[in-house]
Amino acid sequence: MRMGRSGKLFLLSAWLLFSSFGSADGEEWEASDYGWFVTGGLTGLVVHEGAHMLVAESFGLHPRVDTRSKPVPFIVIRYDLFKKNGSNTEYVDREGRPISGGAQKRFAIASAGINSQNISSELILSFHPDLREERRPFLKGVLAFDIVTSIGYAVVGRLDPDGDLRGMSESRGVNNLFIAALVFTPAALDLYRYYNPESAWAPWVSRGTKAYLLGLSFRW
Repeated sequence: MRMGRSGKLFLLSAWLLFSSFGSADGEEWEASDYGWFVTGGLTGLVVHEGAHMLVAESFGLHPRVDTRSKPVPFIVIRYDLFKKNGSNTEYVDREGRPISGGAQKRFAIASAGINSQNISSELILSFHPDLREERRPFLKGVLAFDIVTSIGYAVVGRLDPDGDLRGMSESRGVNNLFIAALVFTPAALDLYRYYNPESAWAPWVSRGTKAYLLGLSFRW
């Protein structure tokens, strides 16, 4: 997950806001509940980054955890797939050798974090449609991370030159606004589902959008 300073501030403030308003009316959280909420958010982060690594490893691209110091110190996932200068479609390895299906592999890796969030959010809301009324701070933390991160990417992170959405749009050769819409829509719908569990249409529209985005990793 890569995002600039303003993006990370947006994510942090929005995630904390979710923790304040995410509980059902009258539900009093103890210190341990907030601890589980934070643990859920951190779990969502690990799943997101782990998905990038898992997909990159499946392609034999040697993923590794690295750090960057600017603009904000943060971890990044790096792997041996590089876009060749002056080319919109050719990708090479560390030695400059062409990688077959490089654009497809880049999209699959770049979208893996968002797809993992969509899957975990869907599992949570499908098995716990009335989550807001339940005392499950860990699940609420995971869901908050998933929703806020996706919306943050779509709103403030789509232009990050190192970001996931940039990798997705560039590898597919489509406008980043199209990719941002595909990322934003299911997250916004899942937020709606959280507050309106009785909705009959929102789950299916959300699932359809998630399935379409996931399918882009395999259909070319």
